[in-house]
Amino acid sequence: MKKYIYLFIAVLIFASCDKLEGPFMTDNIINPIDTSTNSFVKKILIEDFTGHTCPNCPDAARELDAIHEIYGDQIIGMAVHVGKTFARPFPLGTGKFEYDFRTTWGETWDSFFGIGTAGLPKGMINRIDYPNDEHRKGKNEWGAAVQAELNKDVDLGIVISSNISGESGTISINTKVLNNISGSYNLVVCLTEDTIINWQKDGQVEVENYEHKHVLRTVLNSEWGEQLTASTSLLSGDNFTHTFNINLTSLEQFNIDYSKNTLFQGNGNAGGWNADNMNIVAYIYNTITKEILQVEETHLNN
Repeated sequence: MKKYIYLFIAVLIFASCDKLEGPFMTDNIINPIDTSTNSFVKKILIEDFTGHTCPNCPDAARELDAIHEIYGDQIIGMAVHVGKTFARPFPLGTGKFEYDFRTTWGETWDSFFGIGTAGLPKGMINRIDYPNDEHRKGKNEWGAAVQAELNKDVDLGIVISSNISGESGTISINTKVLNNISGSYNLVVCLTEDTIINWQKDGQVEVENYEHKHVLRTVLNSEWGEQLTASTSLLSGDNFTHTFNINLTSLEQFNIDYSKNTLFQGNGNAGGWNADNMNIVAYIYNTITKEILQVEETHLNN
């Protein structure tokens, strides 16, 4: 299936917070893959490294939204707030930008992949092109990278199920191998949250009621996950199931303590989670190349 994206080339001026001018992909000119003929389709994780006082970061968030409008649920976003500059909270009592969106997992990824040092906003598309600097992509590069990724074979399928009652429950991830592949692969399972209303600098405007979407809240195993299987030869038809017992109150408290006790100028203001707005994101990646082969998302209370 052919897909066409009309991209305008703009001059990129890189600074500590990049000024990236367009394009915003707003025309619905590309049809998503027809899922009626295949139960598993290729899905793409866009990791948007961001910060609430980064004035150009909302442009990247809007680009992610525009790509999602075109490809629908084949695009899964994750906003990762990182760093000591654009993501650190203001002191409590300041009246704005007091929330600490940062996490230990986001900080580890940022350090390993060198995203923040390249200037925010930056993103990764299925973490392709690592370890070359090309893995750190400006938003103008996201559309073409997504198009290329969607043309790749679908080697893995992921099914997420959850049984959450109140603050506790279980999450199960079932992985099905669709083609014979070899290599070492890890599974990472995250929780993200939508519709977080808080401060964000947007250009020169300080927006009090900005809607923060798909914000990374926690990782249920570790930042690098766990082995999908000990075998390095995966055969078509193989199935693997991983189950996680979670308690949202404990996970939330971990972030509060991490903000207060560990993060640069953290203030402990990292709570207020809303399970009704949370999603489970599971992805599988090659441990050598770091490329994500497949990702899936479902609501926490599915």
